[in-house]
Amino acid sequence: MPLKTSLLNKEMSIQIFRSTGWISVIYFIGLLFAVPLAMLMMYSDADNINQYREVKSLFYYQFPIQAVLLVAVPILMAVFLFRYLHVKQAADMMHSLPVKRETIYHHYALTGLVFLILPVVFISLIILVIHTALDLNSFFTLKDIVYWAGVTILINLLLYTAGVFIGMMTGISVVQAVLSYIFLLFPLGIIVLILLNVKFLFYGFPSDYYLNNEIEKMSPISYAFVLDAKHFEWSMMLIYAIFSLLLYGLALFFYKKRNTEAASEAIAFIKMRSIFKYGMTFCMMLAGGMYFGLVPYSSFGWILFGYGIGSIFGYYIAEMLFQKTWRVFTQFKGLAMYFAAIILIVTLTRVLGVYGDKVPAQNEVKSVLLSDSSNVFVSDMYEKYLIPKPLKEKNSIEAVRKLHLRIIKEQKVNQARQNEEYRVAFLKYQLKDGGQVIREYRIKRGLYEDLYKPIYESTEYKRSTNPIFKVEEKKVKAFTIMANGQVFKRVTISKKEDIKKAVGLLREDILAESYEDSTYYQNRVSSIEMNMGGDQIINTEMKPSYLKTTKWLKEKGWLDQSKITSDDIDYVLVAKNQFGDIEDSMRISKEVEKLPDTLKVTDSDKVEYCLDHTSVRSGSYVAVFNYKGSNYPEVLYFDDEHAPNFIKKHFK
Repeated sequence: MPLKTSLLNKEMSIQIFRSTGWISVIYFIGLLFAVPLAMLMMYSDADNINQYREVKSLFYYQFPIQAVLLVAVPILMAVFLFRYLHVKQAADMMHSLPVKRETIYHHYALTGLVFLILPVVFISLIILVIHTALDLNSFFTLKDIVYWAGVTILINLLLYTAGVFIGMMTGISVVQAVLSYIFLLFPLGIIVLILLNVKFLFYGFPSDYYLNNEIEKMSPISYAFVLDAKHFEWSMMLIYAIFSLLLYGLALFFYKKRNTEAASEAIAFIKMRSIFKYGMTFCMMLAGGMYFGLVPYSSFGWILFGYGIGSIFGYYIAEMLFQKTWRVFTQFKGLAMYFAAIILIVTLTRVLGVYGDKVPAQNEVKSVLLSDSSNVFVSDMYEKYLIPKPLKEKNSIEAVRKLHLRIIKEQKVNQARQNEEYRVAFLKYQLKDGGQVIREYRIKRGLYEDLYKPIYESTEYKRSTNPIFKVEEKKVKAFTIMANGQVFKRVTISKKEDIKKAVGLLREDILAESYEDSTYYQNRVSSIEMNMGGDQIINTEMKPSYLKTTKWLKEKGWLDQSKITSDDIDYVLVAKNQFGDIEDSMRISKEVEKLPDTLKVTDSDKVEYCLDHTSVRSGSYVAVFNYKGSNYPEVLYFDDEHAPNFIKKHFK
């Protein structure tokens, strides 16, 4: 018997190599082209080697190729390795041998794992040789090679064991491949589906906030596709290792329980078919609701319609897979019970409605943060400058609470199906008991100006949100002002005393700025870049309402070099704004030229006024700026308050 076992293992190894060895070879060749050969092409030219900089990790080299190999090869290996389980004759033959199932499983699973690891090890050795021969220590280190190999092997291990585990659950190889990716993407997919659907049920639920909170970590596949930009954390390495061992053990458990008759069955275990069927029904229901819910201004009725269509589709697709026929539409008892349960849950959540009405009391709030977007919390190397600080003053907290209460009161108005300008109100309360209340609303812009005004004009809010107040003047290497428009104009201030003066004046102007000016002049005139050293650039704006800064720049002779002036403009065409939602500048320009009462402005002083008092926000008058030497006009707007008398007089 020992002789037979040894001979059998040898034959198994030969069979495994014949069926899956080619995958290992392709993996090696793919990695060879993606990493070592890419390095040789980049660094072998001694004359041009200095143009390259240090890389964050070896995933920098041909990362798209690496990522595809990383998520495709392990699943491919698992599918072809246990292909015999899905062919009845092969399964009967394999399990008729005088070898324990446990031994067969370990032999196949571990051999496949070796076939995945060896290409990575060989490529690492080749990279090490190149690193030593070309002296590439200034670009990456030996530690980077170990990190790359370790992360690649670990992700291969997790995806491979997941593919093996799913292989035990099904009797069809194609289904194994599809279900493997569904299984790996399921944590990410179900969270996205749930978060996007919960906001349809609960007014103010901040789904975008949670979706931006490093959600790619929820799936090894999505995490694999950001390895070139993000460092793989040690905690995630431990989690991946634990899950790999767990999946390996579970796959063994189900392999020993599996019947050979399960070959060609979509789901190998009968008791799991209900879980799969209703799980698929639930996921398709969420997908249907999400589809109709994301349509602009869709009503709750359409969302319910999406839930119904998705549920029916998911339920009967699962039935077709199990029964291997499309004649399944008489099976509706299970679907009816599912609908009854879902209707009960949705009704209760809509009737109770306590989530959307919750506003913390003044004495419960420690601080509150107000922003136009939850994206500011996305992890960034400049987060200390960009992420707004919470408001702690009593008046600020009360002003935000008043805004919040009004938004809740006018829920139906904000959700009404009208094509109007909107803004996002993101609120994050930090409570004294350590808890948090986070809400995000899409509100109509014009309804809340009176409530935003005292918040935006408060000194605390300006200091907490504008990056200029978080910058230390002595750390600014260069202060650059660039014109917003079609002419490239810029001024770079590098003297320490001038930088200090510019930052100081800009702070004074921002503190004196009214809410109306802050919104009207947004993204106008000039942009400011503060170079903090290295690649760290902090951006802010230079507006025409910043009178002290404008005066100082004019005294220095830098104003005309940092903004568009009348010398850059050929003429301006002004007309009554009757173009609605049209955003095409060329189309608007042509329509304005056709209008009989269009005003043509050529006087330099009047052109200068137009440049300094127009806005990117739609207003009562449209102004088309035609640049000298350019065929592409720029379209801006006047509101009634900022339009000059010569324009108002012309259109009386």
